[in-house]
Amino acid sequence: MAKFLAAHTLPGYNEEKFVAMFTQMSPVIPKGFSWKLTYCAFDQNKYFCEWEAPSKEALEQAFKQNKMPFDTVYPVKQFDATQGKFEA
Repeated sequence: MAKFLAAHTLPGYNEEKFVAMFTQMSPVIPKGFSWKLTYCAFDQNKYFCEWEAPSKEALEQAFKQNKMPFDTVYPVKQFDATQGKFEA
């Protein structure tokens, strides 16, 4: 499955509010999509989420359908710095 990094700007979030949003979003994640992890910069209102999805367009559409604001979605490949290579 293809990997993506989604960048979001969500003003006013803290850890508690982010966990509540996650709890609401988890049940509506479409089949064939997987939210892997998120890096949160609360003081800058920025969130970077790793996803596995069928395509960039499909992930953007899923965000729109669920009214999840996003700045952009990047197709990415993971580089393992401990092994010095990209994942297969």
